[in-house]
Amino acid sequence: MKLNYKRTLLVGLAFLSICTFWQAYDGIIPLILKNTFGIGESATGQIMAIDNMLALVMLPLFGSLSDKTHTPIGKRTPYIIFGTIVAVVSMLFLPYFDNTENLLGFALCLGLTLLAMATYRSPAVSLMPDVTPKKLRSKGNAVINLMGAVGGVISLALISLLVPKEGKPNFFPIFAIIAGIMIGAVVILVLTVRENKLVKEMEETGGYESTEAELNQELSKGKKMPKDILKSLIFMLGTVAFFFFGYNAVTPFSAFI
Repeated sequence: MKLNYKRTLLVGLAFLSICTFWQAYDGIIPLILKNTFGIGESATGQIMAIDNMLALVMLPLFGSLSDKTHTPIGKRTPYIIFGTIVAVVSMLFLPYFDNTENLLGFALCLGLTLLAMATYRSPAVSLMPDVTPKKLRSKGNAVINLMGAVGGVISLALISLLVPKEGKPNFFPIFAIIAGIMIGAVVILVLTVRENKLVKEMEETGGYESTEAELNQELSKGKKMPKDILKSLIFMLGTVAFFFFGYNAVTPFSAFI
């Protein structure tokens, strides 16, 4: 059994679009808050933490909602399409309100953008394991993370090339390019990845192993998770949590370096 790299790369386009946005968000928004609106670094840090607080509620919520969603185009795809469209439209107003120094408009559009991004991150990440056999998910996850890294590099390159060292920059070209990348990535994903068809193929070919299905069935009946699995889960979640605590504490201030 081999990983379908082409399919996994296409599935990873959603995560590429997400990481392209977040890298630009961490690199540009602190500069706007400081240079345009005169907000200090301490307050900027608090504002930049809002998306992380939203994530604590929104990511599990929309991940759970997408688990229970059934549409002709799949469980995850509707959230990816909706979230991308709303995020792109609201994001494109951010440089306008920056240029006009309209703090209220900027804050409202930023809040809407963050909400939209939070609606489809979990569904986008969940799409890969939905269409990938259990034994190949580690490799699939590596490909997805690689796609995310590519998105981050794209944003860093755009910031490096299009943000002048002196004077007040116009961030609209960067946001417009990133919006185009996000829309293009999701359009390609929707046209090439037929979610319902792939999930059905997985079920028919035994892509979901019986042991996993049996464990999920036992847990749904209220039975306790085996101690060894629970212990591994706790350590894994703790590792991820501490990693992102540190990562997200540092990245908003990288723009000031």
